[in-house]
Amino acid sequence: MSSPARSRLAAQAAAARYPADLLALIAHATLPHHRPGERLEDAQVEQVTDAVEVLAQAGYSAAHLRALLAHYQRRQGGGWREQFWARALGIANVRYRHAHINGLSPCEADPDRLAAQPHPAKPPARAA
Repeated sequence: MSSPARSRLAAQAAAARYPADLLALIAHATLPHHRPGERLEDAQVEQVTDAVEVLAQAGYSAAHLRALLAHYQRRQGGGWREQFWARALGIANVRYRHAHINGLSPCEADPDRLAAQPHPAKPPARAA
């Protein structure tokens, strides 16, 4: 059964080009008490959706994000989530404030920001 929260997450994940298996990693990074494989409640889905928006705003591709999450877990120990999110939020904030340089997030939905953008944001180039 689909809920509005799940539909919004699916749309944000598609816009960011984040596949379902990556959403499981994002959920793990976002919800420390969630057990993998358990169904998320709508409030948890909303949190993961917000996380997807932040990560897309930070400019993280799916491939880079996988490696980055693994790096933080391996190198930072028990406090990896706090350090990971502090960095991701900082980067997303800078990129948001300087959209004229970085372009808009692929998840941008604010009509005023979309209208103010002189050229449509281009998706990041993919490595061959």
